[in-house]
Amino acid sequence: MNISIRLVVAGMLILLAAGPAYPQNREILQLQADMIRLSQQMNQLQSTLDSKNAVMQGLLEKVVDQVNGLSANLQRINQAIDSVKDANDKTAAELRVAVSNVDKDVDALAEGFTAVRGQLSSVSQQITAMKVTSEPLATVEDLRRTAMTDYLVGNYDLAIGGFQELLAKFPADPLAFEARLSIGDAYYNQKKFDQALVEYDMFLQNYPPNDKTRAALYKKGLAHAELNQRPEALAVFRKIVTDFPNTIEATNSTQKVRELSAPPARR
Repeated sequence: MNISIRLVVAGMLILLAAGPAYPQNREILQLQADMIRLSQQMNQLQSTLDSKNAVMQGLLEKVVDQVNGLSANLQRINQAIDSVKDANDKTAAELRVAVSNVDKDVDALAEGFTAVRGQLSSVSQQITAMKVTSEPLATVEDLRRTAMTDYLVGNYDLAIGGFQELLAKFPADPLAFEARLSIGDAYYNQKKFDQALVEYDMFLQNYPPNDKTRAALYKKGLAHAELNQRPEALAVFRKIVTDFPNTIEATNSTQKVRELSAPPARR
């Protein structure tokens, strides 16, 4: 008979023997319910703990010791209840003595239950700590690789989320500026040109000139053109031609200036 069943049997026998005249039966029943829940928690805990972890194993051994102590106290209660059942012809004074002994054992059980509860709390904290430490944090390269994979296969929403996570966790990393530019490109590919412009502007404002600057400017000019913002687009393309001569972006910008400057064709 496991601990939970013994608690239930003990409580029922006390109710049958002592009757409603003894209010401590309610406390015993409550303690039985607590012990049942404790037994369920122990079963769930043992099914999830890693048996090879030395720290967790030590804590479990402490919990088992506490439960064994409770089992001994339950045995004493069972003996007291048996004595009450077998001695119905005893005097009321003798019955009160037996019940008094039961009360003492209930107090001992309550103390033991408090100790076990504390051990379970400690085990829970250890599990949480192990879960956090057992899962290594993603590096900036890991985040960039995952986001770029989503970008290349066209999962732009996932890619944007991945690049934003990289920016949030590693804002000072050299790869951060590429992540910002990639967010703008993802929005551009989704034809969300307003949002793409915001990202391109943030890239150009927050990072010093680098080998990606002219690409960001060119994409910004394209976004303006897609939104039929011709003056803004022309200004950007002309800046590229002036600031970055003899580059592929300057060549492409020159062509865009011609296209945007040409009068609209007649129907």
